[in-house]
Amino acid sequence: MPVLDIIRMNKTNTKTGNKGILHVLFGILLIVTFFLPWVSWEGSAISGYSMPLGDFFATSGSKFGLDNPFPQFNFTFLIFWLIPVLSIASILFSLQKKKSFLFAAIAGALSLSLVVVFILFTKTLLTLGVGKGLVSMLKPWIYLHAIAAIGFVFTATGGNTVKKLVWVIIGPVFAFAGFMFIENYLAKETYKDTADVKADYSVSATDLIREFAANDTSANNKYREKIIAVNGIVSQVEIKLDSTVNVKFVDTTKHFINFPLEKSDFEKTKSIKAGDNISLKGSCSGSDYSMILDSTSINFKRATLNK
Repeated sequence: MPVLDIIRMNKTNTKTGNKGILHVLFGILLIVTFFLPWVSWEGSAISGYSMPLGDFFATSGSKFGLDNPFPQFNFTFLIFWLIPVLSIASILFSLQKKKSFLFAAIAGALSLSLVVVFILFTKTLLTLGVGKGLVSMLKPWIYLHAIAAIGFVFTATGGNTVKKLVWVIIGPVFAFAGFMFIENYLAKETYKDTADVKADYSVSATDLIREFAANDTSANNKYREKIIAVNGIVSQVEIKLDSTVNVKFVDTTKHFINFPLEKSDFEKTKSIKAGDNISLKGSCSGSDYSMILDSTSINFKRATLNK
């Protein structure tokens, strides 16, 4: 074999070897940062895995009154568990000198789409008076996760540069488009004033909490998207910077009811305090369980004081 061919082969093997090492390093960084805090919402640290775990919307709903507008699709967030799973698969294939592109591409696209969702959602919380600035709410790990995702895709074996670039772009584009679609849909969605709508159910806060605690699935099927009048003694009141009032009913179980009251009712609701016996009415969004908080929030939207 000619000397030049041997030199070229050695250079190629060296480049391939270096690329494989980088791929493994990017993959490890991708997995590790997935489980580290990406954002901090007024002291609540939310990690990448909080989305498939269910803590993302459980925290935003219970603390800031911003729930998942489509809780019936919560199961779709489980797809983000593929990020660490496919990352491990891609690393193993790379170590065996096999093509790892598809595993890495999917893991990278999911990672970057999740990063975009975290940033856009945090910006929405910011408009509601949560936090002082987007940059201060984002943690370094979210940036490192995005960098690792891009590097992971481009160092994967198999697939040309154009394909890799497409996979890096496609996740964020779909995430941004989906988020904007939902935001516009909710902005255009019109409802009758909750105060003028007859309640489908009237129940005490204690009984509602116990019903969800006894059978969460059955209670969600019964109450979700229904107008419920809830009567009980207020456990906690939070007055937000955007002139909304958040009222909670808490029982001895690890369930609680979360009522974010409309800002248009602020003059009537700002005087509510813990210990008051009141009646609230709103559309039930269903329940969200938080493994970190080890509690379940029963969430409402379009809520107001009941006449």
